[in-house]
Amino acid sequence: ICSGGAQKVIVGDTGDVLYLGDTVRCFTPKQRAAITARDGGCIIPGCTIPARWTETHHVIPWQQHGRTDIDNGTLLCWFHHHTIDTSGWKIRMINSRPQVRGPLLWDPTQTWRPAHSHRANTTNPEPPWRT
Repeated sequence: ICSGGAQKVIVGDTGDVLYLGDTVRCFTPKQRAAITARDGGCIIPGCTIPARWTETHHVIPWQQHGRTDIDNGTLLCWFHHHTIDTSGWKIRMINSRPQVRGPLLWDPTQTWRPAHSHRANTTNPEPPWRT
């Protein structure tokens, strides 16, 4: 649902639209590009999946009236995206930046942390091509 979708249309023999289903909300290529520039890859700590192999995730689910915009989207690899609701990982957005909280066994303190791959969290002010 987050990475792509469709709208179901049933057309009659005469070309009349008999049924038009709900639109499945998905991020546009420009939104994904902006989220990719911000996140760089899967935001779960320890995951090294690069952005090109990730899916765009609604932090507040679309079904719960979460917006399909940059401030509600983040990158997760296929595994983390498909297990985010059952794995114990939590994601929230603070000042348009993703934060994660690990499962109790991974982080007994249950501390919210900035996403590890978020480029704004780097302490090096120089662009990477100058270092």
